Amino acid sequence: MKQQLESALEELSVPDSVHTRMKQGIHRNRRKHRVPQLVLAAILLIGLMQYDRIESWIHPPTGQTTASMVPGLVYQGMMYTETGTTVSEAAAQQLRGQKLGTSENTLTEENETARLNDSFASNLTDYTIYELDGYAPTVRLLAIGREEGKSMIRILDGTTYEADYFQKLRLDQGITQISYQTERTRETGQKKLLAPSAAWMDLLTGLSATVPLSDAELPVDVQNNRQIRVVDVTMTDGVTNQFQLIEGGYALYEPLHAYFDVKGTAFETVWNDMR
Repeated sequence: MKQQLESALEELSVPDSVHTRMKQGIHRNRRKHRVPQLVLAAILLIGLMQYDRIESWIHPPTGQTTASMVPGLVYQGMMYTETGTTVSEAAAQQLRGQKLGTSENTLTEENETARLNDSFASNLTDYTIYELDGYAPTVRLLAIGREEGKSMIRILDGTTYEADYFQKLRLDQGITQISYQTERTRETGQKKLLAPSAAWMDLLTGLSATVPLSDAELPVDVQNNRQIRVVDVTMTDGVTNQFQLIEGGYALYEPLHAYFDVKGTAFETVWNDMR
């Protein structure tokens, strides 16, 4: 299976440096329990996760019998995962665009022969995949399906960085609501509300001018800094984006699993609002 995974990953559209990290991750995964293929592929594709984080996917929390899987999909050679972006049901109906196809639940631990570059290969069963109006399909897709008799709506974010990635997220359209959690309140689910402001708009639109930090550029203490704010920002179209802001002027965008330098007046202002 390892060779099959390596071969499939070679065909996905990602930078050479990420391919190197993928293979390193495959060779390092020697634990008895195996990560479901899509989870492993997504983690490796995102490229900057450490091995101890991969192990956290393998071993479920105490009292659970199976590891959680990141909902995800392969479409036209690109990987998409559900990693914090949400949309209201009403907004989803308004933004539902062209139908692209139906997800096929082919990426499981049992089916090790599934090709990771098959469009609509997924760990989601019979979800209808749509374009999301206003968003390029390279950065965001809409998935609608049913699980255990309940209607489910998921936003699947592209995991491949492009220079105009944040521009395509329409972060300049206006904010209707902001909420955040600290490392401590995240465990309880408690969120605090903030009023939208010019500083928040400046911070979000400023992301369009940034690029992911390389390993060499990222300060060692940033990844281990527990002074974080997990922020949910709802835009005027009803889509809620999630960002992790880190003390010192950094942002982690989970769909890309990439860190960005966002130092400046806007960051200082919004950070002080969340103290």
